[in-house]
Amino acid sequence: VLECENYQGVAVVNYTEREIPYTRVIEHKHFEYGTGDKTVITKEYPADWKIGDEPYYPVNNDKNNELFEKYKELASKEKNIIFGGRLGNYKYYDMHQVIEAALETVEKEF
Repeated sequence: VLECENYQGVAVVNYTEREIPYTRVIEHKHFEYGTGDKTVITKEYPADWKIGDEPYYPVNNDKNNELFEKYKELASKEKNIIFGGRLGNYKYYDMHQVIEAALETVEKEF
């Protein structure tokens, strides 16, 4: 809880700078119910990935990129399979890029 009416002006801000230890700040009052003299924020911090954790983002190293190319080759021989999203295309996307890639896929496939 912060002693200010407004912390960042919007519900969610993502941070990608190496110097900032958190990846996202959520200011809850901007979702739909917030008015008042104070505000509530949540800071999200990354966790180191370890075996058994769900991989939310691709790890682009030589080994994984080579494996992705093998999967891509196998998939090209199949019918009615469309890969999309971060893990499906094995790259990081911001939201506008996800939408653009989805629209391009629809145009190509349908």
